[in-house]
Amino acid sequence: MNDRFWSRIRSDFPVLKRKINGRPIVYLDSACMALKPRQVISAMNEYYERFPACGGRSIHRLGEEASDAYSRARGKLARFINAAEPGECIWTRNATESLNIVASSVKIERGSKVVTTSLEHHSGSLPFVERAKKTGLKLEVVRARNDGTFDIEDWKRAIDSSTRIVSVVHSSNVTGTIAPLREIIEIAHDRGALVVSDDAQYAPHHPLDVQNLDVDFSAISVHKMCGPTGMGVLYGKMSLLESMDMFLVGGDTVSDVRFEDGRIIPSYLPPPHKFEAGLQNYAGAIGAGAAAEYLQSIGMREIEQHERDLLRAALEGLKQLSHVHFLGPDDVNLRTGLLTFVIDTVESAHDIATFLNDRYAVMIRSGWHCAAPFHYQIGIPPSKGTARASIYIYNNSNDISIFLTGLQTLIEQTS
Repeated sequence: MNDRFWSRIRSDFPVLKRKINGRPIVYLDSACMALKPRQVISAMNEYYERFPACGGRSIHRLGEEASDAYSRARGKLARFINAAEPGECIWTRNATESLNIVASSVKIERGSKVVTTSLEHHSGSLPFVERAKKTGLKLEVVRARNDGTFDIEDWKRAIDSSTRIVSVVHSSNVTGTIAPLREIIEIAHDRGALVVSDDAQYAPHHPLDVQNLDVDFSAISVHKMCGPTGMGVLYGKMSLLESMDMFLVGGDTVSDVRFEDGRIIPSYLPPPHKFEAGLQNYAGAIGAGAAAEYLQSIGMREIEQHERDLLRAALEGLKQLSHVHFLGPDDVNLRTGLLTFVIDTVESAHDIATFLNDRYAVMIRSGWHCAAPFHYQIGIPPSKGTARASIYIYNNSNDISIFLTGLQTLIEQTS
């Protein structure tokens, strides 16, 4: 697709019309939070303006319209990831909650093993660390290479007949590397284990087909895919969701609650409703559906290629700068569109982010990116951290040029 097409995409994002200190915004923090297009904003506003009522409870006209829009949104997410049916997609607040539901609710026998990695976002490992402590599970960590890639032989050794669940980040939010998920799933299934994939960084940027992968669970953060904050999705195979315990109980999770002989006896609804207790974020779900529809209208293959073109230019530019070291492999086909790096002449990654923001209106992320174990592994102290620039559909070559110019200026001033 040509520059004119991507320029039209860029015009869908109202915030990019803003200027900071007279400079246009260069937003390179989409791995943390994606910007929102007018199509998503309009869909959410329509709910609040036309039918701001309870879905699934009230049978009046506004309630029915809310229920219909809420149900359609679930179908849009199911199509986005190619779930077998909409009921396999559960609305959550974020990928963190989705991963906690799996860690808390899947039935695992005491003494069984959980396998995770040193590259995980904290949300992909800590829920299983806590489950292991509370219920006597064993926890084994597969160590990523320092560039964020994996040796498949390490997975074959770690996943054995006692393993019941494997938690793996599909695309790292630090190195950008894409895990060999299909091979990991095949190994796990051969040994009787389930796989939960953290797709928070993968789903917004690449085609994701959960049926083709045969993954058991997938956790998605909608706010990283141009959707509203406070919305996530947990995909699970229906047979697994049916066998799991509820994470929360209460309103909207039950088909009946009887009072007999002084006892309260509940009968619970099937998935997805048994996992969606209480009043739901209807506007958020509708916005999530609009975001999925918006990305599909562009084309996930096209998004992937656009990001890789920009990532290639950014990588080549970083290689020309002195004192800069980036994490992850050179091959853009092995990674998602983000670059994490350090500068020898700058004491803290926060100083890099502050300089770019204040001088160039370039917005990046700095810190440990909720992946402290991997930073410990590669020897980066907490006082320094790493800087991360992440690319998405609204970025262009001019954004990359300004970003690189800002880094060059910073290096000249600190050398």
